[in-house]
Amino acid sequence: MPRRFSKAEVERFLRGRRVAVLGTIGADGAPVLTPIWYLYRDGHLLMRTDKQSVKAKNVARDPRVTVCVQDERPPYASVTIHGKAAIEPPGEGLGAEMAKHYLGAVGAAGYQRAAAEAIEGSEEVTLVVTPERVLTQDFSQETPWFGKAWLVMKRVLPPGL
Repeated sequence: MPRRFSKAEVERFLRGRRVAVLGTIGADGAPVLTPIWYLYRDGHLLMRTDKQSVKAKNVARDPRVTVCVQDERPPYASVTIHGKAAIEPPGEGLGAEMAKHYLGAVGAAGYQRAAAEAIEGSEEVTLVVTPERVLTQDFSQETPWFGKAWLVMKRVLPPGL
């Protein structure tokens, strides 16, 4: 059985550099999943998107969302948030802060120059996700010491071993 995170562990995990998967409800009622960058601030997840994007239209129609943030390296861990999203005006400096969070200062500067026209030329909004229920799982305690050692070694060994 996976271990559950404490509130402090959830916050530390969400402040990490991981890609979220945002689940919205489509017009036909089917789930729509989208990988997306986010920032965790004051108990909320902030995401940038185009006002005309499918996810923004879905949230405008039905604010219920689910967000899954996972550590893709074993031993696996994840935080799944069920809540409501609100559409707000673009946050001042949010784009630069988010790019720096994911790409570092040098990468963010290059990204912002290259993406300014293609990505930021449209009308931007901020999706603000307010958690209502948070589920966590952490499999690290179930992984024996020799399994953890192998996972560390596997990161430096050639693929296929």
